[in-house]
Amino acid sequence: MVLVPIVFLWLVMSREPRTRWTIAAGLAGQAAIATLLLHFFPRGAAEIALSALVLGLATVLTGRLIERGRLGPPKQIRVAVATFLVAGWSLMLLLGGVLLFKPAPFFPATDKVLPLPEGLHATVHPTGDGACGSGWCMQLISVTGRPGQADDDLYAEVRRHVKERGWGTGCRPAGWLLDRTTECVELAVRDHQVIIDLSGGRDDVRNLVTIG
Repeated sequence: MVLVPIVFLWLVMSREPRTRWTIAAGLAGQAAIATLLLHFFPRGAAEIALSALVLGLATVLTGRLIERGRLGPPKQIRVAVATFLVAGWSLMLLLGGVLLFKPAPFFPATDKVLPLPEGLHATVHPTGDGACGSGWCMQLISVTGRPGQADDDLYAEVRRHVKERGWGTGCRPAGWLLDRTTECVELAVRDHQVIIDLSGGRDDVRNLVTIG
């Protein structure tokens, strides 16, 4: 978590017990809230991490200003060193995020469509070197129907199932504001089976792919 080093460095740089533990408690609370948000809103991971970093820095700056007003300018070397380390850590995270955060293809988790309704059987195809290309990765799942089930009925049941799992138009964003990657599902009938094609990529194609 981005706030852990900041909490530690704040404890080093702080000069007054009351302010030290109040700010530390605030930083710990922010870290707990960020962790909780990541659990419930994984799509917003980049935004949550950035917000936690900015809020944490603002909290440390507030603590420094409070202590400066009460105790005057700091003279201890440890305060200056910890301050520079906080600034360096934050700058490294920001620059690293800008340089390393590049939308990339990915394999959507199969549990985005599985398990299937009772009576249908799913076979997840293994992925290989050819499963990714042109900015997209694909994961295939073959669905076998119940004995005697017509192809059209099987297709309609699988289509209804994936829509109930949140695939309303076939594609949806995998991230939020900063992460513009997209995950999609397409369906096709082949050899009396329905093929579910899960794909994840860096392009926004929500207006191009639909579940027929």
